[in-house]
Parts: sequence; C-alpha cells; structure tokens
Amino acid sequence: MAETFRLKIIAPTGIFFDDDIERIVIRGSEGELAVLAEHTPLTTTVAIGTFNIIFADKKKKCGTLLGGVATINPRETIILTDAAEWPEEIDLKRAEEAKERALKRIQDEKYDTARAQVALKRAIARINTKKEL
Repeated sequence: MAETFRLKIIAPTGIFFDDDIERIVIRGSEGELAVLAEHTPLTTTVAIGTFNIIFADKKKKCGTLLGGVATINPRETIILTDAAEWPEEIDLKRAEEAKERALKRIQDEKYDTARAQVALKRAIARINTKKEL
C-alpha cells in the first residue's frame, strides 16, 4: 500500500476537503505539480484549473481550484484557495455561457481585458472539471 499524507483544502466558506490521500495533481504557476507523501517542503501559487486526488485505494476524485496558494510539507499539504468546486456543483450550461461572455468581452475595448481573461480561465476550468466527471 502506498504511503499517504494529509490534504486540507480551505476556501473562504470553510474546509472544502480534509483527508488522507496518496497523491494530488494541481496546476501551479509553473505548470502541473504532483504531490506525494514525503514531498520536499514547498510553497507555491495555485493557478485556476482542475485538480485530481488519488486515494490509497486508487479511487480518484477531481475538482476545480480557482486560484490560491499551497504549502507542501512531507506529511501534510494545505491549499488555501479563493474557491473550490466538485464536478456535481458545477452547472455546465452556466459555465459555457460564462466562457462565451468572457470571449466576447476580451474582444471589446470597453471591458477590462484582464478581468475577462480570468473569467475565461474560471469558465474553462469548470467545463474541464465537469467533463472529467
């Protein structure tokens, strides 16, 4: 049996996830990052995107992280995030509409392009998470 570590995902609304896992794959500022037990200590930003958890029994669970920071230690990883969602909490139609709205706003000079790009990233992350279900 593989070694496990504690994962805590904390959002402004409270504890989103708190359990022992074998591995998590998150999107960091430099790309995807896989964290396993006994990982070298590290603090990194968490980009908007999907995450995948693998439990000791090899069951998998995916979700969406909407930015944040991760503190990784050999026996525990804590992710503080702006928001986290499970696939069943995501309304696919609403996410697709948000994506289309963001794409239009990126092209329109009267809107804040940076804000529209973040909205686009969030919508794409939600769509990708929902499709992984």
